[in-house]
Amino acid sequence: MANRSNYYPRTLRLQSWEVQKVVREIKKLPEDKLDIELINVLGRSYMNLGDYENAFDTYLSFIGKAKEDVKDVDIWLYSECGWLCNEVGDYEQGLKYLLEAEKLGRDDEWLNTEIGQCLGRLERAEEGLEKLKKSLKLIEVEAPENIQEKIFINSEIGYLYGFLENSEEALKYFYIAKDLGRNDDWIYMHIWFNLEKSKGKEEALKYFENEVKVNDKNTTIWASLGQIYMNFFQDYDKAEKAFKKAFGLSGDGLNLYNRGIALRLLGKYEEAVEVLLQSRKISVQEGDVTDGEDLDLARCYIALKDKKNAEKYLDLAREGLENVPEEHADEFEATLEEIEDLIEKL
Repeated sequence: MANRSNYYPRTLRLQSWEVQKVVREIKKLPEDKLDIELINVLGRSYMNLGDYENAFDTYLSFIGKAKEDVKDVDIWLYSECGWLCNEVGDYEQGLKYLLEAEKLGRDDEWLNTEIGQCLGRLERAEEGLEKLKKSLKLIEVEAPENIQEKIFINSEIGYLYGFLENSEEALKYFYIAKDLGRNDDWIYMHIWFNLEKSKGKEEALKYFENEVKVNDKNTTIWASLGQIYMNFFQDYDKAEKAFKKAFGLSGDGLNLYNRGIALRLLGKYEEAVEVLLQSRKISVQEGDVTDGEDLDLARCYIALKDKKNAEKYLDLAREGLENVPEEHADEFEATLEEIEDLIEKL
């Protein structure tokens, strides 16, 4: 979910220890001394600490308790409760609170967009589209200069049309989002998938090859093209060249890492080792995990029949298991076992 909790104007800009102090001081106050200003500060403080549960409880507990402007305050509180639920993936509860805000009379772009996105996550795509299209009309009245929000809404509409397998309509909105300035892997991969569905792989590839001709300095398009060559066409030579170009433009270690994978798949193991070691160095410097590089280095050293280094990087990869998301842990462990078996055969 995008961080769109911006309805109430006052927010905190404090260090963590200062935020904790604010929480302690407000919690000391008797209930009858609390007003919406303090509730907002307390809720925002919890958010800044990453404690969404207490932020939610803070807002929920104050519904109906404001001493003045009760309706407007409750609209804001229901809106924040809905947003917080959505942030933690509880879209059923999120929708419930957002609809309460709507019942009390809120009908602006923010609420319609949040409800539309929530409905989409609940796979109620048609209803979501209705709300999001309303948002596109409302934003032209409320904030026509807000390009980022227009990008967000168009991207969501494209996503829901893609979910409904209406690729032509999906592409229409993805192109709008791109033309407004969205330039990330998400938009290009969704354009790819919907072009592939509607026009086939070859035509989809032509689109991206034409894009890099027109936008030769766009790192993201080069990186996306590299992924397409590598994952959908198994054209590792062209993938390697695309990732090399992307890294040259950006210095982003991920592009270097992907280039190393392409070199390994081409059987250019010594060159792959050189590139992967450079990628690993960047990851360490940036405080990032290195388990990906370690696994690929182990594979390269196995191919080079260098048992000592293969074992070294397998051990380093194994140390990274704790950083692997739980849903991928079994797959990662299976890969470790597979590489261990290959090393034993050397």
